[in-house]
Amino acid sequence: MKEAIRHFEDFYEEVFTELCQYGELEGLYVCDNVGEHLMGNVYAKYYREEDAKTALTALNGRFYAGKKLFCEYSPVTYFRVARCRQYDDQMCNRGGYCNYMHLKHVSRTFKRSLFRQMYEDYPEYRKRRQEYRLL
Repeated sequence: MKEAIRHFEDFYEEVFTELCQYGELEGLYVCDNVGEHLMGNVYAKYYREEDAKTALTALNGRFYAGKKLFCEYSPVTYFRVARCRQYDDQMCNRGGYCNYMHLKHVSRTFKRSLFRQMYEDYPEYRKRRQEYRLL
């Protein structure tokens, strides 16, 4: 079990680090569903639409782990609404075939360390956000 968690965290960190190159991430979500329309989906939420466009253009058609990436905009803007609350409470009786997102768990500590690293590597993101708040 520990090895599976470490493997997923390695994957998550690699994807997070790659996506940060295109702009300031607000969140990164990985589906744990097995239904065809959600299996393997990774959702990146950027603070700025321009950054999402840059990432989509740069990543679409690239390969990861021998598989071609198909990137597109998602109609989901509030992931809190799209996620299965029953799954979060470990009570979803639809299992992996649920039509709501079953998101893989990432520890808060791990996420914080990645965001801290993002702001260290790209200090302009924090500055840009502070300037935006002043408007």
